[in-house]
Amino acid sequence: MFSAIFQHQVGYLAACVLIALILGGAAWVLARRVDNPRSAWWAGLTVALTGVLGVTFMNSSRASGRCVLNHQFTEPFHTTQGLWNLAMMVPVGALALTAVRRPLPVLVGVVVLPLGIEFTQATVDGLGRVCDSSDAEMNIVGGLLGLGIAATVFTVRRSLDWRAGLKGALIASTAFLLLGAGVARPMLDVTNVDGTGLSSADSDQRRAVETAVKEAFGDRYDIGQLYEQPCDDLPCKNIIFNLHSRGQSHGDVFGNGSLSWPDKQHLNVLLEDSDRPTVMGYPVAGAKAPSTDQEANRVARSYIQQRYPWAKGANVQQTFAVGEKTELGWITNWRWTHSGVLMPRMLDVQVDRVGHVSQIDVTLGPTSVNLPKAKLNAKQAENAVAKAVTERLRVNGAADSKFRVKAFTVKAVDRDGKWAPNWLVNVIGDTNHRGDEAQPSDPGETYRVNAVSGQVYDSGGLSMKLR
Repeated sequence: MFSAIFQHQVGYLAACVLIALILGGAAWVLARRVDNPRSAWWAGLTVALTGVLGVTFMNSSRASGRCVLNHQFTEPFHTTQGLWNLAMMVPVGALALTAVRRPLPVLVGVVVLPLGIEFTQATVDGLGRVCDSSDAEMNIVGGLLGLGIAATVFTVRRSLDWRAGLKGALIASTAFLLLGAGVARPMLDVTNVDGTGLSSADSDQRRAVETAVKEAFGDRYDIGQLYEQPCDDLPCKNIIFNLHSRGQSHGDVFGNGSLSWPDKQHLNVLLEDSDRPTVMGYPVAGAKAPSTDQEANRVARSYIQQRYPWAKGANVQQTFAVGEKTELGWITNWRWTHSGVLMPRMLDVQVDRVGHVSQIDVTLGPTSVNLPKAKLNAKQAENAVAKAVTERLRVNGAADSKFRVKAFTVKAVDRDGKWAPNWLVNVIGDTNHRGDEAQPSDPGETYRVNAVSGQVYDSGGLSMKLR
């Protein structure tokens, strides 16, 4: 799992290590200057904290303003991610007490730090990731474990004053409690779920992945580790997995994939995620390196004829370049429409510059559905999304943020067993440019509006409440 997380992050991790060493050295020098006898421990604590923050905010993006509250408190103890979150905070708790020698202030710190991290991930653009109570829980447990180990050692040595810093700890904990209840909590949209972490896939899930991968690529790849991952905000699951090129000795090069569960309706496989072709690219029989959209389209059509012949029935097909200089190749889309409405079934195939398939995205489903008549037009859908986004920004303390909305198509969507037409609305954050100068590189997020009921759903499929 860790190799999947840190793949292509070597530069970032190296920078984190360098920064941690620099800050650790600075902490050591500062402690020495103020004649602190525990300068080495302060340096170690600084290095540990920098490492935790660096890993925590890796691959950050826009903040969602949402936090997931996991009711299964024991679940993260059985997941790799949960144990990793616990382990990386143990040194922080132990080093903090060793450096400070005041257990109560350290206790406040190891509890507040993980909560502050999750709050930051939910509310600060650029540092946004999934805000998950399970992450905070395991971070706190890890910090307390480290604190407990160090406290036991110092207690045995009779070198710890348990009352030291009592007044400051009480004041700080009270202040943080008031800030959390009065300021932080109203800024968050909390979603209650039962289970959020990774757990090992069972035999049925492995067989489902094997079947899907074999349909897509035959016997070219070996399947590595598989995990079950609950969706963040919806009652669904995905099986995530690694793929390795069979018979190749490139253990550090692999692909990633996910299969929706239990419906098995959506398969995504990323074989190459950079502009450098690797042994993971899937060769298409008879295909040559493309240089134009038309040539890439022929490669993609050859692939689907071999692997997904049902895609030839699509009534919409489009090929377009990926990257400013086509460095990531081309993507060909196959879509089905019925009475002007986009249907659920979709297929995307990405072809790299050497003519190998680098990514596929397969969504099964009907190619025609009887739908109720839409009551909302495009403008009404845009207004509904604008109102919902404005309200969310207000709650998150970003009422001055500007954005643009554009309804671009109607799609048939199944929710709770009922099909309905849904407007797809693109939401793009405004830049300093306006009009035709607005930066087109920001793809924005796609929201949905039920064209019958008017209910708005965000890009994650979560229902948005309006005042």
